Amino acid sequence: MLGISQSIDATGRPLPLDVYLGFAPQSATTLGVRAAVDLREIQRILPSLLSKRFEPDCGLGLTVGLTSAQAEGDAVRARGRVRAELYRCKGRGTASEARGAHLWTQAVDFDALVSAGLVGECVGFDLRDLTLAPRGVIGGLGNLFGITEKVRLAILKESNEALREAPVCPEMPDALALLAPDFSSGSAVEIGDGGIGAALEGTVATDAARLVGLLRLWQAKGFLPKAGEGLPQLPEAAVSFRFEEDLTTAVPPVPYRLDVTMAPASSTRISVDVKLDLRELQQRLPEMGKGALLVDDCRARVEVQSIETIAQGTNLVALARLDARNYTCERTGDSAWQRGELERSEQVDVRAEVSASVVENCLVFHLAELARDPPLPMVAEGRQGARSEAARMLFIDAVDHLLQDRPLCPELPAELRVLDPQFRSGEPMEMGDGGLGFGLEGSVDLSATTLVALLQLLQERGVLPPRP
Repeated sequence: MLGISQSIDATGRPLPLDVYLGFAPQSATTLGVRAAVDLREIQRILPSLLSKRFEPDCGLGLTVGLTSAQAEGDAVRARGRVRAELYRCKGRGTASEARGAHLWTQAVDFDALVSAGLVGECVGFDLRDLTLAPRGVIGGLGNLFGITEKVRLAILKESNEALREAPVCPEMPDALALLAPDFSSGSAVEIGDGGIGAALEGTVATDAARLVGLLRLWQAKGFLPKAGEGLPQLPEAAVSFRFEEDLTTAVPPVPYRLDVTMAPASSTRISVDVKLDLRELQQRLPEMGKGALLVDDCRARVEVQSIETIAQGTNLVALARLDARNYTCERTGDSAWQRGELERSEQVDVRAEVSASVVENCLVFHLAELARDPPLPMVAEGRQGARSEAARMLFIDAVDHLLQDRPLCPELPAELRVLDPQFRSGEPMEMGDGGLGFGLEGSVDLSATTLVALLQLLQERGVLPPRP
């Protein structure tokens, strides 16, 4: 719900107008919209605004004085009086017609019922029932000579022309201009005891192209981040944002960058492409990784002494120096072992190739390959070769589990979280010259509920008017 304060100009003076808009899911792809306009402030000064003189034709002058206007259900009851003056008209209907001598003056009380209905996207008013009550003997003569009926027809004509020029059209806030509601009904409503208001009901389509268009509009108005520099030219229907965030799982937090591109994929789906720039994390990795234990069991202890990562196209390569120690291991019970003496200690340089997959919107890393760098001569046969290969595979499994237990879950900006994108694939990508990055591909399955949640978020941030 939005409460909007507007104003209209009437006879050179601004008049306050309160508009209330409500949006709610009506179907998977449609929002129901209701608008209510509070006209009580205008109602208060309506008699002074509508009390005026009309000149319907050369032979008739009307001075209308409105005394009251009150809502009655879905109509408005207006009461007042008219001073009708009849004149002689010379050359009636010609270019040279001229008003002559005054012939007749008649005072008439009137009671009118004004109905309301939908006119385009506005509530329009129409004078549908007008009762005249001429005063005194002169009034009775006016009835006899048909003057009262002439006055009635003139008032109907003049009043309806004035009413049709002043429909009540609730304006959407600039930030929602693209929603373009399709109103299907409109009427006058009674607010409180006799207060005048107008109500409209309709729908808003929530297709993917409309939502992406709204995102572009909000970006243009400065409500959402700009696109990053150096990105490829976007299709006309797409929009791109750059978000600067912090990886809070690291201590201290490490900044990273998201470039998010969104485009309609179908009427109910938006494609989402994310480029995750982790070069700051890459620079901090040697400090963060130093001393990390990769293996620590009865027979072995492998600790990271130094590490660096390089992105090469869609491959992620980690170069590490490991402190590897082997111990004797003695059984002390059915399922108990005790580490014994150190048998061997060496520093090993390794080269690891890492891949990634997407699980529940997190990047899960996998050790695809691990080898000494430079490689040692291969022992192809015999017990020593089999034992070496078995140890290598055990080490790969240990590191792979270690990596999988530490997924990278970027904290999505609130604007993306509320849209609930689902990522289906991701892979390493090179940022600049060897810079660490990842590309994610996914989509947003659009629904009316999604759009309402996004509107609520923007309302909380002050982008949209507050709730009434």
